[in-house]
Amino acid sequence: MRPRVIDPNVQPAVPPPEAIEEIDFHTDEVTIPIKLCNLPPFNAIATQVLALTTDPDVELSDMSRVVEADPAFAADILFLANSSLFGFPSRMRVLRHAIAVLGFDRIKALAVTVAMRGFVGYRNPLVQQCWQHSMACAIVCEELSAIFGFSGDRAYTAGILHDIGRLGLLKTYPKEMMPLLSAEYADTQEVLRAERAALQADHALAGSWMVANWAFPPEFGEICAHHHAPPNANDSDILRLVKVACSVADIIGFPAVKCQQLPTFEEATSPVSKRLGPDAVPPADDLRENVATRLAAFEI
Repeated sequence: MRPRVIDPNVQPAVPPPEAIEEIDFHTDEVTIPIKLCNLPPFNAIATQVLALTTDPDVELSDMSRVVEADPAFAADILFLANSSLFGFPSRMRVLRHAIAVLGFDRIKALAVTVAMRGFVGYRNPLVQQCWQHSMACAIVCEELSAIFGFSGDRAYTAGILHDIGRLGLLKTYPKEMMPLLSAEYADTQEVLRAERAALQADHALAGSWMVANWAFPPEFGEICAHHHAPPNANDSDILRLVKVACSVADIIGFPAVKCQQLPTFEEATSPVSKRLGPDAVPPADDLRENVATRLAAFEI
């Protein structure tokens, strides 16, 4: 797919709201804001870790060699591995020990968390708001992962990456994105329409383009592109999980943007309840407390 870039110095005509819904942002000539195309690559170590975990023949020594190539990155992974964010009971001082004990999937989750924290960069309340939402979604994904038959770490990684398009747009177009993030909307579809009007691309499209450009596994592109789409019978289970977790993160108090019309907790978790019954889902208050505790452990 060859993206068509737009010059930020040329202000495009903004179509009326009723016309925006008819724009197809998934054609062969997708409009991608030009500054987004100039984002630096995602952290090379985290990208290599993601690639290694898809290789069934990978060895522990391969993973150690990749991560230890960047001592600062390795130190950050050890810091997180020893924090209550991931809840491991005993302290680990050597990366190879951490990899051996925690396994490939957990190290992947740690590596992506460290890389995302670096990608987010500078801090202000609106950046913090988006980062908290991504982390909250990741933690809820992990909490509900067993219901969907996934390892917690695979689910966590999907959740933390689902909104990377919003972070990418915020990083490259802060003047345009800050007003959008501070506004209040009727629902998430109105948020997407506002992004398209301002930038000719919404964060779902931006995220799917970014992870494809960074050569991430294809499932992350699907998650980024469709996490706000209505439920679909053709959705993969990992996408279904992220859709639930994204809505739950909003409902329990960790939204990226404020929306007036949110589903109830029971409505948001209905795909889970239909599988195993309502008692399979932790209560909203328990999820809220768990997310808040783990965000505090990570100093978010």
